[in-house]
Amino acid sequence: MTRCWVELGDGRRLELPTAVSWRFCYGTDTPCDSFSLRCLWERGQERLLHAACRFYADWEGERVFTGVVDEFAVLCGKDGLYLELEGRGMAALLLDNEAMPAEYQRATRADIVADHVAPYGIQAVGGEGLPTVSAFTIASGESEWSVVRRYACYYGGVVPRFDRRGRLVLSPHGDKTAARIRDTDHVTGWEYREERHGVLSQVAVRRRTTWGTQWVSDPEFTAQGGCARRVVTVPNTTGTTAMRYTADYQLRAARRERVRMRLTAAGGFLAWPGDLVDVGLEGFGGNGLYRAAQTEVACGGGGLSTTLVLGEVDAMI
Repeated sequence: MTRCWVELGDGRRLELPTAVSWRFCYGTDTPCDSFSLRCLWERGQERLLHAACRFYADWEGERVFTGVVDEFAVLCGKDGLYLELEGRGMAALLLDNEAMPAEYQRATRADIVADHVAPYGIQAVGGEGLPTVSAFTIASGESEWSVVRRYACYYGGVVPRFDRRGRLVLSPHGDKTAARIRDTDHVTGWEYREERHGVLSQVAVRRRTTWGTQWVSDPEFTAQGGCARRVVTVPNTTGTTAMRYTADYQLRAARRERVRMRLTAAGGFLAWPGDLVDVGLEGFGGNGLYRAAQTEVACGGGGLSTTLVLGEVDAMI
């Protein structure tokens, strides 16, 4: 059973009536997590929702969504009186706010969290192993999310994402298999796709005017006939380790959508983004271990279902 609340600007919480349909979408990048729901409504409480700013949902007593209310509508028609509510995950606060231009001589995890995450009431967990970055610059017009993502992904190789309690997670994805999908799970549809365009076989990172170049290759893609090189130029002050981070990031990011499998099965919350998923369908040539990139859980007239978008285990999900 799903229970949902909204939090008003003054801190009060209003529990919503039982939803007749809902959809929760989760990912690890843009677009950020999102939700939509429809529930029965009672006339006269519309003004209360005017101050609704946060949204919370529990499934069977466990928190499954924390987010920002973007819009609501109350509809009255032949089917009765309904409330429709839509919004996004807590990443919306970082996406919607522009960062102040700045240049850090040495940017640490503590600096990034204190200046670009904590001011919005967001708690950050993990990421103690993220590196200190020299000459980290924030350009005019860059969003707070872009700052956090660039620091974590580009220099640390970690994809930042939000958990169901609205906390920013800065730790690498785990390697524990969270779900096994078999034909007995009532798979109602699937699609397997591979794309070679845009995938890189080699990356060279060079300093702007001084000697020193880091080369990183993808031997698996090269063995498959892949041939696509990129040359990235970085400032002279960039250290050797940071150059290696940059090259690795470029390779992993280019493979982001090399393999995509999309499947829908009955049941709710079968896996979360970043989880390892073992697919073993009868007669399917693409069986194997994947990492969930996106999850969509919906409940409505067709019952409860989960749609998973899966990618390569070591790609930048």
